Amino acid sequence: MKYQFLKSALILGSVLAFVNCTDDATDVISNLDPNANQPSENDPSAVPADDPCWLINADQPYLIYPAGIVTDLKGNPVATFVFTDENYTTGNMIAADGSTIILNNIALDNLTVVTRATASMALPPSSSAAIETPASSADVTPTVSSSSTGTTPTSSETAANNDKSSSSEEKQVATSSATQTPITDGKVTITGSLTQTVAQKASTSEIKFSGLSNEPTRLSWNAYFLETSYSNGTYTVKAITVPEYFEVGEVSEFFKVEGKDYEFKLTVTKAGSGSTSKSSSSQQQQKSSSSQQAKSSSSQQAKSSSSQQAKSSSSVQPVSSSSKQVVTTGCPTIKTKGGASGSGFASRYWDGCKPSCSWKNNAGSAGPAKQCSRDGKTASTNYDEQSVCSGGGAATCTSQIPFTIDGCDNIGFAFAAVPASNGGQCGKCFQLTFTGKGKYETKGNHKKLEGKKLIVMVTNIGADVNQGQFDVMIPGGGVGLYNGTSGYNWGSQGAQYGGLLTDCEKEAGTAGDVTNKRKECLIKKCNSSFGSDTQAKEGCLFLANFMEAAGNPTHNYTEVECPEVLKSKY
Repeated sequence: MKYQFLKSALILGSVLAFVNCTDDATDVISNLDPNANQPSENDPSAVPADDPCWLINADQPYLIYPAGIVTDLKGNPVATFVFTDENYTTGNMIAADGSTIILNNIALDNLTVVTRATASMALPPSSSAAIETPASSADVTPTVSSSSTGTTPTSSETAANNDKSSSSEEKQVATSSATQTPITDGKVTITGSLTQTVAQKASTSEIKFSGLSNEPTRLSWNAYFLETSYSNGTYTVKAITVPEYFEVGEVSEFFKVEGKDYEFKLTVTKAGSGSTSKSSSSQQQQKSSSSQQAKSSSSQQAKSSSSQQAKSSSSVQPVSSSSKQVVTTGCPTIKTKGGASGSGFASRYWDGCKPSCSWKNNAGSAGPAKQCSRDGKTASTNYDEQSVCSGGGAATCTSQIPFTIDGCDNIGFAFAAVPASNGGQCGKCFQLTFTGKGKYETKGNHKKLEGKKLIVMVTNIGADVNQGQFDVMIPGGGVGLYNGTSGYNWGSQGAQYGGLLTDCEKEAGTAGDVTNKRKECLIKKCNSSFGSDTQAKEGCLFLANFMEAAGNPTHNYTEVECPEVLKSKY
């Protein structure tokens, strides 16, 4: 049988007004059945216990009725449900104040069909053991309206799904390590929670999409540290540690799986706050085609339906694990000095050799640059030690990776080599302002870089570096003339000149979405080559994220006073 909407508002101590997001929703509300059952102040459980509804288990279990009522398990009205799509299959749960969104973009097609009498039996136990959800009888299917064209789960479909997998449409339970009950969405089976809360330095939980015919596409790189793999029809978002200095807050990753877009919503909390990996909400965040806002280009900011801006990977502050990053609020003041200026381009390298500025005779007033042992982690103050590139034991410290600062998205910070003929520049700093073009080619990657600035501090010289060129130290940027990286135990460093990005430029070719192809390729290679060195991986990903995977971008440069964030790492 079909159920009509309620005509009057819920009574929750005071009258709540239905909020209509579309003209279609307004038309439906205006034709509600005035004789339908309705909760009242004196009888809050007037909704019969055998009326069909959708179950969603978030901070507490909620029952969503086709009339727009949301109750608790006892039948007490606690919120309203406002449809946001023309097919009435997706909507938001609104609190009693009529404006606060409790949950957004709820896809009813993904929820379990229950009645109030059977809802508690359908809730997963704390042990995550599978519980079979009782199937409703054929005449109690929740239906939005007789004219609704949206896909509504039927009781027979629910029963069939329950035969295949216990509570197959059920949302994930809040858990830190217990096995998640698989969810079946068409032919795709999802194991693991798509909504997790994880503290910095804690590990996410693994998510698997199985039963696939093609490898999914990752649509965004906001949580840049996440790693994925695909094998034998299964796509895995691996369990991985959240970097200590990844920004606290919500971040979303979007994946296209078998033609559908899925959102993995990750809430990162401060390290030491007591939070471990868990599902903060049982609501699966699958986006319908009408409300999907993730952009196909990974360089654009993916948004949730609530328009909450996802955090970009360029706003993440990677720092040395051996020394704490200087605390800043927003961009440091960059003051010009009136020294050297001009135009040129930025190349990239990481050869691992002892920096030229680590020799006392080269250091000048800034003092010698930091140097480390062969592993790049252990600081060394024996500045007379020979370079690993000439048989000695002194090498570049991996703490000198490029980085960004929270709240300063358009300025990056790095160390660089200058022409050998520019003697006496050790410890000096320069501001590079990118022009949106490349020295050898101009692609979308270069255009996206236009206007960004990179503040570099000189630690080295290069016999193969030209005037106006700054050879930026980036792990995986190519070893150049010398290779002293063997002690780091890293994977492939790519082409001798240009490193991993040069390989990606060749692999991506010139057809199709070259911008996105290069970026995706580079991120995969960074994750692969530096899987055992999180710090170096962050430095490699700087080229993909902040630098937009742009090879040899041109710039205008000017000498500036060195900011403390660089001086503390020099």
